[in-house]
Amino acid sequence: MGRWYLVRHGETEWNRTGRMQGHLGVPLNAEGRHQATRLAGRLRNVEFGAVYCSDLPRAAETARIIAAGRDLAISDEADLREFSYGEWEGLTLEEVEMRYPGVLAERIEAGGNMGWSAPGGESAIDALHRVRRFSTRAHASLDVGENILVVAHGGTLRALVVCLLDLADTDFWKFHVDNTALAIVNDHDGSRVLASWNDTSHLASADATGPE
Repeated sequence: MGRWYLVRHGETEWNRTGRMQGHLGVPLNAEGRHQATRLAGRLRNVEFGAVYCSDLPRAAETARIIAAGRDLAISDEADLREFSYGEWEGLTLEEVEMRYPGVLAERIEAGGNMGWSAPGGESAIDALHRVRRFSTRAHASLDVGENILVVAHGGTLRALVVCLLDLADTDFWKFHVDNTALAIVNDHDGSRVLASWNDTSHLASADATGPE
């Protein structure tokens, strides 16, 4: 049995201040690097056959911290980028409401509408299409029983678990992901089971170096 280890990037200053990042190249802050280091300790005894990450700096740096000291190449994947917020990138929700009055209310009313997008941005279905393309490609390259590490973003990790578990597209909205949260999907030769989700115990534990 192999496992998919899914990790959201560490904290950035824009996470802290509530700014939408999307495709923008926002780096980790000091807390984000600390979070990634704690997770690296937790995963130190796990062997990975492959490591993939979004090519955006916050995810790439998180992946490098986790994979440090391992003889593994990290594959940067544009398909794992957070979905684009278009004209909203760099803004807080309050600023969006000021510049685009009523649009947030429209978004809420849209509910699970997978085709909705911010002006000039991507929809959830757009993100699902490219994440599904990645998951198909990554699965085909793995040997049976290998573990895979994927470091990405809240939006694309929600999309990835929908793809891996063959869930309905609208289930995308049912998942929450914190910074450096760990999810594990057990892969029984193509039949997959979600073993854990949004696990941040490595951030609270005094000893975050145990096997996972």
